[in-house]
Amino acid sequence: MRDAGISLNGTFCDLFAGTGSVGGHFKRLGMTVIANDLMTYSYVMNKAVVELNGVPHFWQAKSWFGLPSDAPLSHLLDAISDTAGTRGYIFENFSPSGKAGRQFFTDENGMKIDAIRELIDNWSKEKLISSDEFIYLLASLINAADHVANMSGTYGAYLKIWRSVALKRLRLLPLDIFDNKLANLVFQEHGENLIHRISGDILYLDPPYNSRQYASNFHLLETLSVWDKQDLRGVVGLRDYSGQKSAFSSKKSASDALRKIVAEAKFKHIVLSYNNEGIIHRDEIVEILGSRGNLKEFSTDYRRFRTERNHEKRKYKDVGDRVTEHLWIVSIE
Repeated sequence: MRDAGISLNGTFCDLFAGTGSVGGHFKRLGMTVIANDLMTYSYVMNKAVVELNGVPHFWQAKSWFGLPSDAPLSHLLDAISDTAGTRGYIFENFSPSGKAGRQFFTDENGMKIDAIRELIDNWSKEKLISSDEFIYLLASLINAADHVANMSGTYGAYLKIWRSVALKRLRLLPLDIFDNKLANLVFQEHGENLIHRISGDILYLDPPYNSRQYASNFHLLETLSVWDKQDLRGVVGLRDYSGQKSAFSSKKSASDALRKIVAEAKFKHIVLSYNNEGIIHRDEIVEILGSRGNLKEFSTDYRRFRTERNHEKRKYKDVGDRVTEHLWIVSIE
């Protein structure tokens, strides 16, 4: 962004933060970071990698396993990973031998996820771990579960044949926590509702661009995060996400949502990432952003991501192999 004349000082806000990779990057650059996402699993990940500025102590959790208080964190994570599995909610709904017969996790990993999720939930309820320690362990479990999930790309479908990494045993690993010595904040709200309450230097927008809702594409991680044990539906075990639908995934509301955010933004710069296949037409984006100040546009082509190749049972629409990614930067007047 320095090439675009933007100083990387002050406050950076990622309004659609996902798993926190962008916010984490600007945190390392020395900026105060505000991260927001409507999904609970995203909120958990951002609380861990953006808001936390250090690894919690886990003194009581270590004691629970008979570990000394100065034991390395890796020893605690190994002990948690070796917890005996149980046939619980994840096993029954997302492992092949469970009642639903879905094949997202091996039976062993499904039972392991159940046992670990219940363990850290009980620790939290019994005040054996702090809120920061709970967030850290849950984020580590989300990463571990995602790593061994038997899917490609999103949780919109599971694979009928096991991929090699899905057959590996689930292990919790340390998170990459960076201390920027600043008061970073994380929210879980609709971006268009939060925007009037925050301010800063750079507002980064990477909203959904098509009609596929993130809440359905990543439903399993949301289920693992919320742990409300809903009655799931459909082939892949969807949860109720009626309150988590993004206005950016609807042609009727996407433009208005962007217009509201841009109009109410109290930032020096707005940066929007969007591709040429998005719901909002390029001309309308230019008009909305241009209404706030000097607008610059950068574009690059890249190969289309596909979870699998064409074959006799699966044919992609002939939409070409290239996608154009646009990055618009507006300096507020």
